[in-house]
Order: sequence, then C-alpha cells, then structure tokens
Amino acid sequence: MSDTLLLIDDDVNFVATLEMGLKMRGYNVVTSNDSKKGWGKMEESQPGIILVDWEMPGMSGIEFSKLVKADPLHRSRFIILLTGRSGTENIVQGLDAGADDYLVKPFNIEELFARIRSGLRFRALEERIAEETKRTTVLEMALSVADKIGNPIAAAKLYVELLRENPKISKSGEAAETMKSLEELLNEALRLIDQFQSIKTPQSIPAPGGKTMIAPD
Repeated sequence: MSDTLLLIDDDVNFVATLEMGLKMRGYNVVTSNDSKKGWGKMEESQPGIILVDWEMPGMSGIEFSKLVKADPLHRSRFIILLTGRSGTENIVQGLDAGADDYLVKPFNIEELFARIRSGLRFRALEERIAEETKRTTVLEMALSVADKIGNPIAAAKLYVELLRENPKISKSGEAAETMKSLEELLNEALRLIDQFQSIKTPQSIPAPGGKTMIAPD
C-alpha cells in the first residue's frame, strides 16, 4: 500500500499550504493544479489517497472520481473530495460519483489528517482481503489439481505392485529394481499430494524464474 498522497486543486495557494502541512506529517505529496494532468501524476506516483477539489476548469473532481472508479487499474484508490459545497444533496452526489469520503472547505486540518489515516487503513484492509482471496483461490486450484492427479498416480502405483508380482519380472533383478524405484517415486508423489490436501494456511515461497509457489505446511 502506498502512503503517497495526490492533491489536485486549481487554487495554487491552497495547494502550497496544504502540501506543506501534509509533508510536515511525513506524507509523500504529489500535486497538480489541473485534473487532466493530475491523471498523469496519478499513474506516475500510484498514490494511496487522492485529494481532489470538486470545482475545477476542464474536468471537475466529480468527473475525475468517476473516471478513476471506472478504471480497473485505479478504482481501489481512496478518493477524498474537497469542496465548498455542503448539504446532503451535494454529499450524496459526490459519493455516488465514486468519492470514498467528502470534506467541506474550510475544514479543520486535524479532521483531514484523521480522514487520511482512515483512508489508508481502509486501503490496507482491502489489500489484505484481496491477497487472502488470491491465496485461497490459488490454493483451491492447487488442491483440485492434486486431487485429479492423485487418482492416476494411485492407479500407476497399483499397476507397479501387480507387475512386481509377475514371476517373469520378479526373477529379473534389474526389472525388479526398476519397479522398486518407480514405486518409491510414486509413493513420494502421493505423499506430497497428501501434504497439499492438508494445507490450512498456505504460504508462498520463491520458485525458479522469479515466480512463487505454495508450500505445504
């Protein structure tokens, strides 16, 4: 989760003042006085929180919010709409447009900081849920595959056991040794399948090629 804040407002003095206050609190702040340019800043900085003014020339904060929430790459960003418009009707309009929170100017700076902290917590929770969902989905796929390949491996193991009982093979030391090695490999495969089927808390571990894989408990 990024703790970078993107501030978009056409009031230069307001932006400069608020940017200074945010940086004093330790936030990494990116600013724009134009919502269209702000979109490019968003793609560059990947902010966790976007503070955007409602009324701006070119593209309003309402339109900007709608575009962000309509984009699969950016819809998870937490948007706080800043505006001089108060009243239930305006708040509803702002939230319906996609804003996650709404703050009326002039606002208390401590309230803004509290809203930002709340937004960052919300994003962190969303990311944890998404990661857990992803891990669960991958685990279900892995267990499904393990279940499907378990049956043919078990059948192959049974077939090897039958072959080992064949007098012609049992009398051949080389063939018997080969059957024994093959049976050991099949037993190891079945053991690994049993491990995966008993996984309760999947853990990701590094795999060749820069990838990750699920490790048994």
